[in-house]
Amino acid sequence: MAIESWGSMLDEIRRQEAELKISPNVEGYLAIADRYSEMGLTKEAARAYRMAEQCESAAEATVMSDPEPLLSGALTRGMVVEIIQMIMNTQRTGELIVISARGDETLRLYVEQGRVINATGSKTPRGQRSFERALALGNGTYKFFEKSVEHIEVLFDQNTEHLLLDTLQKLDEATHARQQFDGTP
Repeated sequence: MAIESWGSMLDEIRRQEAELKISPNVEGYLAIADRYSEMGLTKEAARAYRMAEQCESAAEATVMSDPEPLLSGALTRGMVVEIIQMIMNTQRTGELIVISARGDETLRLYVEQGRVINATGSKTPRGQRSFERALALGNGTYKFFEKSVEHIEVLFDQNTEHLLLDTLQKLDEATHARQQFDGTP
């Protein structure tokens, strides 16, 4: 191999490595390590292999680590309303996840600057029905994660205070009607 050719190949590999520092990835570093090895540059190849391992470790750590919730805890009947009011008053944006005590039902409320914009459920249709179910859920757990909700469709146009009042009134009326039908006080 001519010296000029060898030098230009080395310059090209170093240019590619500089680009990888901007957007590191495992495959890129492995390719560079292989090219260094072909040229007989074992120390450079070993360094590029280490960089590939670091990229892989960083990617695994990102996938494996769950973000910490801003709020979390045990849930009792009626607590979802209080949690929503706290999120509303502090103007938070994110996702409130409510899980039933048996773990067989998950409800997600999406909040933008303190306003509930959407609700989904594993056993209920999205929107009002999932919101009602979240408010009616008894024991369980909850977690609130601050995160962007810009990709979430806005289903609730009214402010959260009115949404809460209307939904609680509807739930009370349904409970009252059920009690009268069953003949229970």
